[in-house]
Amino acid sequence: MKFPIAAGVVSLSIAALTLAKAADQPRVFALVPKSISVPFYNDVERGMNDEAKKIGVQAKFTGPPTADAPQQVQILQDLVSQGVSGIAVAPMDADSVIGVIASARKKGIPMITFDSDSPNADRISFVGTNNLVGGEKGGEAFKKLMPKGKFAIITGGLAAANLNERIKGFREFVNGSNYTEVPGSPFPCNDDASKAIQIIQDVLTRHPDLDGFFFSGGWPLFGAPEAYIKAIGKRADDIKNNKFVVVSFDTLTEQLKLLKAGYCNVLIGQRPYAMGAKSIDMLNDLADKKSVPPVVDTGVDVVDSSNVDQFLK
Repeated sequence: MKFPIAAGVVSLSIAALTLAKAADQPRVFALVPKSISVPFYNDVERGMNDEAKKIGVQAKFTGPPTADAPQQVQILQDLVSQGVSGIAVAPMDADSVIGVIASARKKGIPMITFDSDSPNADRISFVGTNNLVGGEKGGEAFKKLMPKGKFAIITGGLAAANLNERIKGFREFVNGSNYTEVPGSPFPCNDDASKAIQIIQDVLTRHPDLDGFFFSGGWPLFGAPEAYIKAIGKRADDIKNNKFVVVSFDTLTEQLKLLKAGYCNVLIGQRPYAMGAKSIDMLNDLADKKSVPPVVDTGVDVVDSSNVDQFLK
């Protein structure tokens, strides 16, 4: 009779050691951007890594090489299967992630969104820019420089909630009898800088009387600055004289340099580093069973020729 008792004691000891080992393992949080090839997310990753190191957790930055909603969902499903400690995602398509977010929550994995939201999903919180306000700031700046005229919008994916909020805010200032939005606008580039450049060329060819652009993301400016300058062509001098207006989201270094040189008029800056850091903090709080706010606004910056040097520093 002693042998079974000893075996039971050994089994319990092994189970206890296994649980203790699992408890000692560091938490692993994953951030999933729309695409790892978009330069905007470089600072998100940097903020994520710095904060993870600071609080003693592991962080994984993973996403599709190009903006691809089904591939992003597959990556999320893989992370759920791996049993990571928490996930933050910037949905390419707001509705495409609803199912996988629900699946993660059922398994007890905290899910939040950053940069781009999925308001109809069971995500716990959103970390990022108040995109409606950012769009309004862009529209206000455009209207101040160009009180009336014809404009076009270039966006990323048509189903991205953050971009649609920016467009909505922008249009609140430039809709009406004084403005005309060209047919087909907003034009989607699917977060592809080369495609955004091609759209600029096509729109200027079809609408030589165009008075300006609004970019809901900075793809044309941070993809290949030389290609953007070439695409703008003869309108470059008009931009410098405020006779043609370009207002764009984001304030990456390449964009700031183009603003400084007079190739665009206003940049609406987000704070991607804060998005990465705050996402890690919130996932860690959720893993500790703490409550978190439903929205964390990381703020908006408006950059023009008067303060561009400050941001370049």
